[in-house]
Amino acid sequence: MTTRKTLLAAVAAFALLATPALAGNGNGGGNGNGGSHGNSGGSHGNSGGGNSGKSGTHGNSGQSKSGKSTHGKSASAKSGKKTQAAVDDVEVAATPKEKNLHAKLGRLNSLQRNINAYMNSKSKNFAAVQAYVMASANAQNAQAAVEAANQAVIDAQAALDALNAKAADPTTPPDEVPTQDELDAAQAALDDANQAVIDAQAKADEAVADVPSLDDALAEMANKPVDDEVTEWATGVLDDKIDQVAAKLAEQDAAAATTDDTTTDPAEEETETETAE
Repeated sequence: MTTRKTLLAAVAAFALLATPALAGNGNGGGNGNGGSHGNSGGSHGNSGGGNSGKSGTHGNSGQSKSGKSTHGKSASAKSGKKTQAAVDDVEVAATPKEKNLHAKLGRLNSLQRNINAYMNSKSKNFAAVQAYVMASANAQNAQAAVEAANQAVIDAQAALDALNAKAADPTTPPDEVPTQDELDAAQAALDDANQAVIDAQAKADEAVADVPSLDDALAEMANKPVDDEVTEWATGVLDDKIDQVAAKLAEQDAAAATTDDTTTDPAEEETETETAE
């Protein structure tokens, strides 16, 4: 009987001890009460902390995985290299094209010579292009003459308008009122200017008509047909040459006009001699 009572007391005591422990497990370290009930609760609290640590470890693992984004930089670098390689390919491809153009030019490479050759060359191979450049320069100067003649008309008209305005203004002093002779002279100057425009335009039209075909001139010099690429290149070169030749021809014409003005007409010389005798 005593033994049974002792056994029951031990079971009851064990039950009392086990109850707080189970309560600590239930809280699982989620609150501080588990830690307040002895070491067992604290143990579970630590266990919870351990799990939390593991969870943190998994977080780091996630960061490690997200760290793989650094491979994106590597991909960008590779992409950049491919882009640069593509550019290099284009640049390399342009070089043979330029070489092919110069290969097609053949004799036309000599178009880059100076203007003295264009004005004085006796080469038969160069004659057609030389004629084209000279004719184009003459046409350019003829058009410049038309523009100068038009400006002369503007000036003559302005002079006539100014005289007419003075003549019509009652406040003009008597000694400044234009005479009829002055008005007639101004009108005659305007008429002459208009006629000069007509003459200059006729010469310009004729000069333009005299310009030969560039394609024919290039084909004759190259001794073979030329394509659009060659014609475009030659046009760019020759435009500059035409400007230079036109300027040179204009200088020569101006010098010749000055010489004519200072040279005495032979008929005038003979008249002066007879008068002196």
